[in-house]
Amino acid sequence: MVSYPSRITVVAKLSVSLPDQLVQDLREAAHDNVSAFVTAAVRHELDRRRLSAFVDDLADELGPVDEAEVARYSELFASTVTAAMPQRKTASG
Repeated sequence: MVSYPSRITVVAKLSVSLPDQLVQDLREAAHDNVSAFVTAAVRHELDRRRLSAFVDDLADELGPVDEAEVARYSELFASTVTAAMPQRKTASG
């Protein structure tokens, strides 16, 4: 017998107030699934805040970051991302 994990997710309804223009932008960007869009946005923001708190904890434990090292690794990361991106064809090519 094959067992499949349950796909049922417990959800809670939440009412929030947003400026009208933000709601219009949200509906335009989210198309027919505002809940999924908001869920992803909230998850992203929570992850960002947790990462920031983790970095702050590391700085408290290990001392401040070396800005030269950050710049060096940021440059390496950027070049790696650029190299990994598929090349787009131009109008002339």
